[in-house]
Amino acid sequence: MTRVAAYVAHNGPPPGRVDHVPLDVREVLPNALTTSGVHVVDVRGDHPLTAEEALRSDPGRGGGPMSVPEVEAGAQAFALTNVAGWARRLFDRVETELSLTLPPLRILVGSHDTGLQRWGGGHYRLPARRYSDLPESSPIDPTGEVHLGSGRTYVEYEGAPYLHVPSHNPAIVTHEVAHHVCRHVADFRYNRRRAPQDQTNLRTAVEEGTCDYLAAVMVGHPDIYGWHRSQIPVTDPRRRCLSAPWTMADFRGGNDVDPHTDGAVWASALWAARSWASEAGHPPEAVDRMLLRGLARLGSTDVPAHGGRRQRKYFGTLLAAMLDTGTDAALVDGVDRAMASRGIRPGWSNTRAREVARGCA
Repeated sequence: MTRVAAYVAHNGPPPGRVDHVPLDVREVLPNALTTSGVHVVDVRGDHPLTAEEALRSDPGRGGGPMSVPEVEAGAQAFALTNVAGWARRLFDRVETELSLTLPPLRILVGSHDTGLQRWGGGHYRLPARRYSDLPESSPIDPTGEVHLGSGRTYVEYEGAPYLHVPSHNPAIVTHEVAHHVCRHVADFRYNRRRAPQDQTNLRTAVEEGTCDYLAAVMVGHPDIYGWHRSQIPVTDPRRRCLSAPWTMADFRGGNDVDPHTDGAVWASALWAARSWASEAGHPPEAVDRMLLRGLARLGSTDVPAHGGRRQRKYFGTLLAAMLDTGTDAALVDGVDRAMASRGIRPGWSNTRAREVARGCA
């Protein structure tokens, strides 16, 4: 095991505090780092890992074009070790719980920059015939890739500006890696039925909410995006703070609605169930276990002849799968009641749950 620099959770919102964490490093290249099942590459053409000590670089407040070269090189090196550390941590959690090995994941850092225009986002991408935005210049791995931008806006951290680099943000990293978990465990969109080079990148609210929840579990805090969205009130669904009291009455649905925003309803309900479990004396990880096993159960079922794909969009479908995996009757009953308090019931469609929550049914 090699000790590398990364943020670690510290009982507060991301990014956390910098520490040197153990990582099973398999290979180090000047612009890439490989650990078990995860390959992280800086695609900007620089070589930040030319020395052993670069694996323990300071984050340099994100670096950026206004930084001196040494600080920028350190920030780029930190991006690679931070991403590898958080990705492997989530892999370990899932693989241990489900006794499986996830397909290898390639993560590209510094993606989609065009000249001086830097991208500040992140996404999980599967190969497709066309993309709604940000076209790809090279083939995508059929098992999926995570792309993270170089960062283009500054946020405050410890009283000073910090270039918000997605690869420095544990919540963004774990959310995008969680999409890899969803693709290969639950397979919400049945991409395994599609041609490897013609999969869909359209995602549903239940998947986006699941990824937000897994990110919150990993970083240990419900306000996962508060670092770079502090200007958005916690009461606004776009903040996607899991401690907000969203219910199915807030669910909108429809093709023109951002699934991330609707997914906040599912994520916050899961967090409420986790909080209930902790207060009731159950290990909060028991709810995480139910979710992961529910994802696996969903992924092991074949699509029914009629309406099967649509049913996989329902929060109630995944909730039913979760509850079916429970072995502690008190825990199962409590999770069921906590989710019901947000308007989510096993087997119900999202539309039915919304109408009941709004008193229209």
